[in-house]
Amino acid sequence: MIDEEVALKAERRAFLETVRSLEPEDWDAPTLCTGWLVRDVVSHINLNVSLMPLQAVVALVRARGDLATFMDQTAKAGRTRSRVDQLRLLEQVADSARIPPTTQRSDGAIDVFVHHHDIALTLGRTVPTDPARLRWLADGLPQASRAIGSAKMVADLRLIATDIDWHYGTGPEVRGPASALLIAACGRAALDEQLDGPGLAVLQGRR
Repeated sequence: MIDEEVALKAERRAFLETVRSLEPEDWDAPTLCTGWLVRDVVSHINLNVSLMPLQAVVALVRARGDLATFMDQTAKAGRTRSRVDQLRLLEQVADSARIPPTTQRSDGAIDVFVHHHDIALTLGRTVPTDPARLRWLADGLPQASRAIGSAKMVADLRLIATDIDWHYGTGPEVRGPASALLIAACGRAALDEQLDGPGLAVLQGRR
């Protein structure tokens, strides 16, 4: 059985290493998150240590309870921080297993895994992982938090990984590498060309 704290930290450290390797100009590159620059994605991940509970409540009120607006505003608020400060915060995140209230460690790992791809796929980078962590991440999709949104995306579908021993659910099949299934289930189309099966159109229609 996987050690969830260790696995979460491993995903966060992998993200840290990619961000450390970026050139200064890369921080202002667009990502797969509409309207978000690389620095906004980093800022979003850093909310795990930079956003205190009271601040989160105030920000959610300002967003009138809309989670998407809350996420967008809090991420972009980090644009005032320097790259040095953002990296310092990201180092704290990588050494922490802290997660938002009411969420699971798999939620935190899925979040950083997907956002890692949001940056990497637009900058021509790769995202390292291992089969055990991929299985754990994939197992978390059906019960992930509302903020991730994958639970609705994969409902009544059968997902089958072709690169690791993993499958889930019943219904129209979607087949492909585990990473592509994870990215697709979290609303990204960037790796859809690696997927096939009658359930793919259903999944795409839910975005």
